[in-house]
Amino acid sequence: MGKVKNNKKKQNRVNATGVPTNAEIEEAENLQRVPVETILPLIQKLSSPDANERAWAAAGASNLLMHDAATRRLMLSKNLIGALIERLTDSVHEVVVEALGALRNLTVVGGEEIISEMYNKNVLTPVTALIPPLGIMIDGMLTAPAANSQDQEKRKTVWDWAENIISVVWAMCENSEKSLKVVNKLNMIPFLMSFMSNVDKLPPKVIVAAAQCLYTLTDDNPDCRVVFVKNPDYIKPFMNILNLNVNAEEELLIKTLACGIVINLRSIISSKASENDFSEIHSAVLPVLSSALSYDLQKASTDAAVAAQVVNLQKKDVDLSKPNQPATDEERTLALIETRLQTLQLSLELIANICTESVEGVDHEEEEQEWKDEDDDEMEADDEDDEDAMNDSAPEKKDVGLDENTLREMEQIAAASSETPLDLSGHTIINILVNTVFPALIHLGTPTPLSFPEQTVPTPSTVAPLITTQLATTHLRAIEALNNFLLTMADSVPGKWWYKHRKADAEQCWTWLFQQAGTVAGNGVQVGAEEKGQELRGAVLDSIVGCLWTLARGLDAEVPLADFHIPALMGAYTSTTSDSMRVKTIGCLGVIARRQGAIETNKAVGEFLMNLLKNNPSTEACVEALNAMYDIYADKDFDYDLPVYVQGNFNQELKGMIKMVKFMVRNIDRRKSRDLRNRADEAAMNLVEFVKYKEHERR
Repeated sequence: MGKVKNNKKKQNRVNATGVPTNAEIEEAENLQRVPVETILPLIQKLSSPDANERAWAAAGASNLLMHDAATRRLMLSKNLIGALIERLTDSVHEVVVEALGALRNLTVVGGEEIISEMYNKNVLTPVTALIPPLGIMIDGMLTAPAANSQDQEKRKTVWDWAENIISVVWAMCENSEKSLKVVNKLNMIPFLMSFMSNVDKLPPKVIVAAAQCLYTLTDDNPDCRVVFVKNPDYIKPFMNILNLNVNAEEELLIKTLACGIVINLRSIISSKASENDFSEIHSAVLPVLSSALSYDLQKASTDAAVAAQVVNLQKKDVDLSKPNQPATDEERTLALIETRLQTLQLSLELIANICTESVEGVDHEEEEQEWKDEDDDEMEADDEDDEDAMNDSAPEKKDVGLDENTLREMEQIAAASSETPLDLSGHTIINILVNTVFPALIHLGTPTPLSFPEQTVPTPSTVAPLITTQLATTHLRAIEALNNFLLTMADSVPGKWWYKHRKADAEQCWTWLFQQAGTVAGNGVQVGAEEKGQELRGAVLDSIVGCLWTLARGLDAEVPLADFHIPALMGAYTSTTSDSMRVKTIGCLGVIARRQGAIETNKAVGEFLMNLLKNNPSTEACVEALNAMYDIYADKDFDYDLPVYVQGNFNQELKGMIKMVKFMVRNIDRRKSRDLRNRADEAAMNLVEFVKYKEHERR
């Protein structure tokens, strides 16, 4: 287990309707599906000779796609995608705009399978063909103010057109590598940068769409990076955006996305530091990201529940004669809350990544353990080439990718006396992480009454399923960021400064994590095989256990143990079907068991690990349990070694497991699971040497 690297490519798209969840689909099944006799005529009218009917049908389709999952599936089965794509080349502008809006909605709720179908039906060709005339129109609008109210209304349509074009391209790139390759060849960056260069003149929703698309395109995309290398002036608009004063949710999202783009382009920006004043990238983005964390989730939960009750009543009545009905106050409330939650998630992901970006390819030398000195004469020869020894699965000690200013701060922290409190006012990055980010992560990781669906069978309809999913996802991102913060403080800040000088915070965090685990588990969650709609409970619990493991390491096992903590961790292992959570649970218990003066605690953990190994655990769990045993009982001078390991006859039992472990290793296909095979090879080799070492240790 190491630092959590978030997958930015799967960042939820920010919109007023969100992404369908299991809970939403469950709710949708309870809604009255729009009858087929209503849908078929609507789709047929997409090919009507009357342009007004074509536009009306496209708008109606766009509206119905957001109604419920059953209606959506029925519409898609009637080749709605093909009919809408055909309308993108319509001779009437209004029809094109409405069809484009419907396709945009489809990318929001359809998922990867639908986006793949859109790609196969060549949606990108007609969509990108709309960009040149759109660019001409926007250039004209930027050079001259609106002539009258009619012109002003026409411009609103153009902005909708621009937002939908960009959103479709973005969704395709985000979910399809094939689409990304196509878009890379279309020279989209200049078009998107024209929006970023005019943030003071354009509606925020269009800037958001352009920034989201750029964020995806700049993420680990060499073809895109070349464009920025050739056009260094493209960096300047992001500097301007980071310095904006914002007072709206969309504007805050724009700043957060700009931070993400800057981080994606950090190597290019650093090389141009003298020109762009971005020599200290984290110092530029972290204040923005940390300020975005200030949000009252508990109030948002209450407001969302009230608004959703009204919206749910309205949703039951669909009036196809009014396909473009304006959003109600309650719908706008939900949209703003969802946008804010997704801004939070992005900020949390970026903060987590700031803590986790390691120097790739750095080898960390480890001291040879005394019991590895003997020759490996009992291990069977492997017919594969020798592989470099892999680190075990404990949290990795890596150099985080912090900028030079932060590294200088750390050197000063290292020089400070361990007995003298350090004034953090002059250490910008560490100060923000410790005094702003850490407290915010605790608040954002605390569930609200709306965060998870009720645990009843069958799963009940959720009042606001989209908000519920966004809240749970926010908690997950906060816990993941917390884990990375804790690892950074343990492995990167010299002398474990935070764990020593903010020990009370670390200990309170330990207690808080157990409290949250109880809340999230509720009536009980089987991680990896949760009931429908409860999947995020398991993911959050998994991350909580990871944080506990990290805290135990940072505190050198001196955690504030309560009587129920060790039984709870053991129960977490036995109740989950997730190998990830099993490994983290074993790792956490293994660290706790190393404390001196706690023989009974050590005995409980030691016997638990031995029983675990006897009962044919998964390979991942077996490897972690073996590594834990090696660390716990590495020295005869530990006060628990004689009464637990020796008198418990652990060595003889481990010796009897050698053949079983070797057999387990041989059954791992190196071609399919290279890392696991390497770690298992090492654990098996170490088992032989460890048993030999312990046999001779007391002679």
